[in-house]
Amino acid sequence: MTSEITLFVNPTAGRGRGAHAAQPAASAFRDAGFSVRTVLGSDAADALRRARAAVDGG
Repeated sequence: MTSEITLFVNPTAGRGRGAHAAQPAASAFRDAGFSVRTVLGSDAADALRRARAAVDGG
């Protein structure tokens, strides 16, 4: 199992609830011993580009 996680966040999901949910989620992963990188997409195309870049980067 990997100890690194990339958390993708849509800050406009759920009328902003996605952005508010990201911090507690990241904290929970960190508390469980994971290294967390948070990636925010500004729109669908940006999120897809960032996701592809994250996968390409390992």
